[in-house]
Amino acid sequence: MTRAVIDVAKAMGIVGHDHVIIGRDGPAGLKGMKLMREVRS
Repeated sequence: MTRAVIDVAKAMGIVGHDHVIIGRDGPAGLKGMKLMREVRS
């Protein structure tokens, strides 16, 4: 789902920098966990 959101945002000229999930133990960013690569336009 993150990939789909980034693809739609990119089509609108918006850059996605991270996808942060708020869990029981606090926030976790997919980029920081190396699960999301940097997207270049």
